[in-house]
Amino acid sequence: MPERTAADDVGRRNVARLGGVAALVGGLAWVVKGTVILGGGDQPPLLLEVAPMLFGVALLSIAYSTLPPSRRRAVALGLAAVSAMAGFVAFSSELVGEVVGMALAISSIALLLGLLLLPRRGPRPAPLAWWIGATTLPALLVGGILSELDERLLEAPLTCLGVAWIVLGWTALSDKVDTRSS
Repeated sequence: MPERTAADDVGRRNVARLGGVAALVGGLAWVVKGTVILGGGDQPPLLLEVAPMLFGVALLSIAYSTLPPSRRRAVALGLAAVSAMAGFVAFSSELVGEVVGMALAISSIALLLGLLLLPRRGPRPAPLAWWIGATTLPALLVGGILSELDERLLEAPLTCLGVAWIVLGWTALSDKVDTRSS
């Protein structure tokens, strides 16, 4: 196997930072959307649809920068690409006024599966991304229960997940991202 160079590490850090920006902006979109809805407003346009696309880009960069070359990495990258592309279709369809709900569902499922392929223990920020994936379904369950009290309360756990994505993005943007094990 060829020796890794300092340029390789810089490239991996740059890819991690790109994912950090995507996670940060996607998380911010979810937090703003949730806060507006919880505050009694209507769902702001585009924020729901832009986040999955950005989360797919974040997963792509995290899987690339933290997983060693392997079948697991290839599957995670493939799922990330599907998530980002389906998210782009959902976002684009919202721009023209006809949301393709199936694209949003495909993006979300691919994202969830890809997050769960990341290591629970390993280089930062992969474990945090794994935990976001592991807590998504329980958060949706809690949101579903809360929505029985008031439909807007579905947004409470989703807003918390948005905050987790912001933290993930911040972590990926920090200089402490570890690319040595890749």
